Amino acid sequence: MLDLPPNAVPDLELGRRFIAQSPVPGAALQCGVTGSHDYGFSSPDSDLDLKGLFLAPTRRVLGLHRPADSFDRLIEFEGVECDLTLTEVGKGLQLLVSGNGNLLERLLSGFQLYPGPELQALQELARGAVSRRFAKHYMGFFRGMCREHERAERPRAKSLLYAYRVALTGIHLLRTGALIADLRELAPRLGYPDALALVQIKVAGAEKGAVTPEIDAHHRAAWPALEADLQAALADSPLPEEAANEAACEAWLVDLRCARL
Repeated sequence: MLDLPPNAVPDLELGRRFIAQSPVPGAALQCGVTGSHDYGFSSPDSDLDLKGLFLAPTRRVLGLHRPADSFDRLIEFEGVECDLTLTEVGKGLQLLVSGNGNLLERLLSGFQLYPGPELQALQELARGAVSRRFAKHYMGFFRGMCREHERAERPRAKSLLYAYRVALTGIHLLRTGALIADLRELAPRLGYPDALALVQIKVAGAEKGAVTPEIDAHHRAAWPALEADLQAALADSPLPEEAANEAACEAWLVDLRCARL
């Protein structure tokens, strides 16, 4: 694995302070660091992507006016741009069983702000919910990143890396049922070692740094193979068609709300 600078490890304590000072409409239940820190290619100026779940007060959930399903905040905090998205846990579990890769990745991120039994339970539910439904998320995300890269005025290392990362995460998930988000591990394992040179460019440069036309063309040439590998991974996937543990997710959620009433 590539050697990365100290900034590659996110400041979890700063993240906790930021959330503690944010007007979250409930209790922060889980929060993982996603984005370039979790994907293995953060730059010195990368922001802190914080994605997680909050628990709305049970009495508000039962009342006439349900609380909002999400909370977002993007500000500079203690000199670091912090991008926070929290989803109410009920909505989050609905998205998880429907095949939303964003929910899966925040729950299984290797950088978690709130360890404990609730995180362990959520991660177990997340692993049990993996199904072929996630193919739609990763295929759509990959194509969207390719379009975003093509529309940009300058070719950026970041969008090229996101295209690799989302495709390879999806391929590995559909083949094995296991989530890996770190491109430094995925690229050589799945036959795309050239992506590691792009990682080095990104971590040594700026978050929005551009690449030369030659480098751009080289990595864009991998897109057809990545899409073909995604399609083949779905066709041959051993995963169930849908989440096998939806009832378990619902039972855990009901018990949690009753315990917090």
